[in-house]
Amino acid sequence: MSSILSMLLTAALAAPTTGVAAAPAPADLKDVEAVLAYISAHPDDVALVTRGISHNADRLTPVASTFKITHLAAYADAVRKGKVKRGERVPVALWNAYHLPGTDGGAHEAALKRLKPGASVTLDQVVSAMIQESDNAAADLLRDRLGPGALRKVAQTRVGTLNGAMLRAFGGCTLSADACLKRYVKAGEQVRLTLPDFARQADWAETVTRVEPGVLRRVLAGLRKDRIASRHLEWPMRQPGADPDKLLIGTKGGALPGVLSEAMYTVRPGEKPRETVLALRRLPEETWYSGVRSYAHQQFIVRTATDPAFFARVRAALK
Repeated sequence: MSSILSMLLTAALAAPTTGVAAAPAPADLKDVEAVLAYISAHPDDVALVTRGISHNADRLTPVASTFKITHLAAYADAVRKGKVKRGERVPVALWNAYHLPGTDGGAHEAALKRLKPGASVTLDQVVSAMIQESDNAAADLLRDRLGPGALRKVAQTRVGTLNGAMLRAFGGCTLSADACLKRYVKAGEQVRLTLPDFARQADWAETVTRVEPGVLRRVLAGLRKDRIASRHLEWPMRQPGADPDKLLIGTKGGALPGVLSEAMYTVRPGEKPRETVLALRRLPEETWYSGVRSYAHQQFIVRTATDPAFFARVRAALK
């Protein structure tokens, strides 16, 4: 989601919302007004948790790759306690062994291109790929390195393996997701899965990466104050045109068929920081694709955090 920065800054610096605009067709998430119209029409399929709004905060909700902030929190805790080191070397061959080609939108390849590794990378670079490019292989490798229990402690629920779940659902593996992944990594041969249509993938997406959005917001608030973790989440601030003195953003998004989500904190001078978690589920195919293209849900979070009039409209829509 490399285009996140310009879109977020555009949304944040736009003129405050005034009046009540006519709601666009909810099937097209083209801008923040469309997102507001959609969540107003589908409140049961929305979780929004921020200061002053707690909508479906305690309901287990699929959040796609946004759940990786639990991996980040467990990693930061392990570094502080001396259980792992940021400079620990990880063979690229091992990292590649966790990768399922064609299932992550090119995230793994993009991470390798950015890092330009030799035979190995640091564990901290793996974590950066998990957050910045949203590499699923990085998340599963880190989960194995830290142990599932470390993530369960953070998320207050079991955090599974995404690639293992894919192997079980679409790769013909009849074992548990953990066992499927373990066998795949041990074999060391990448397999390109044949994925089913959108509807079947969306049904599957409802069963994985489930966590309480309220818990995710509490995790996010802790990560904002953590120097190890915030450096990863604030990667958009290192892009051209960013001005953290006007608007500081730390964020982790996620997308699986039918699911769009974001965990984001925003900090502006003279204002209290705001942590927000937004999850949209059971999105129709066309609606989902429009959101993936527009990033409007990310703009929606920034507008909600920085425009009091728009915030009031959002809160009213979810009452």
